[in-house]
Amino acid sequence: MNHSFNPETFVDALFPVVEKCAQASLIFYGDIANIGKTADTKLTGDAAQEASAVFTAIDSGVQDILISSFTNLLPSVGIIAEENSALKQQYNNSRSPYTVIIDPIDGTWHFKNGDAPYHICIGLAYKGLMVASIIARPTENKIFTAVRNQGAFVHSPGQSKTRLSICTKQHANSEVFVSSKAKTYQQIAREKHGLITREEPIGAALVMTQIAEGKLCGYLTRQVAIYDAGPPSLIAEEAGAKCFTGAKGQPRYIKRKKFSHFMAAANKDIAEVLLDIVNTARKSKELQ
Repeated sequence: MNHSFNPETFVDALFPVVEKCAQASLIFYGDIANIGKTADTKLTGDAAQEASAVFTAIDSGVQDILISSFTNLLPSVGIIAEENSALKQQYNNSRSPYTVIIDPIDGTWHFKNGDAPYHICIGLAYKGLMVASIIARPTENKIFTAVRNQGAFVHSPGQSKTRLSICTKQHANSEVFVSSKAKTYQQIAREKHGLITREEPIGAALVMTQIAEGKLCGYLTRQVAIYDAGPPSLIAEEAGAKCFTGAKGQPRYIKRKKFSHFMAAANKDIAEVLLDIVNTARKSKELQ
């Protein structure tokens, strides 16, 4: 493999594929049909099992289309993806310094219900650092792209791409997304710091692209998977936000694992607030 691979080439090659997948996926948005995929019988309830069957089929289909589209471009590359498909196993090379990270449908709950945006996500990491990302938001006909140190952009049909840039010194929006997995932090955010907390619509890609758009000022969650956080984190960072896992922890996207904490902040002040929320909750737990 060429170890000086240009991340721009990745974005240019995969952009039209992501665009087509986004258009095709809208067929199923809010109107899931039973397509005969084996259900996850570990889930509780017939409805949950039926939903898992359809989601797995669609997830795997989109994921395999994306994998097929970069195997000639990157014939020997690591792959971190939500679905452990046969195609992923065939092409995955864990020894490569490059890793392609895929979340074929982020926000599957909203995809099924048709009540909020979902995202198709793919990104490229080099030695654990995100260097390129493409995120589609099909319901709004938007595609977000970013290349490390070259900025983040949003593309809409018939319009010139728009550069995303957060005002890092001041931020008029005081709304932060605090995941339902981090409920203990929500009260601290509201009462101690006067922030407006939100826990839905869900989806790491939705939250971090909205930070890039200036619609949110922060993100705090727990137990988030690498394939959820990786690609959209670069969109947020290239727009001016900071993504981090702790006071000194920076996310590294190398292995299929989960971050115990993951945060994104529009500016330094919000970053300090998010860290204080985590520390306050930790101290409170220790005193109990």
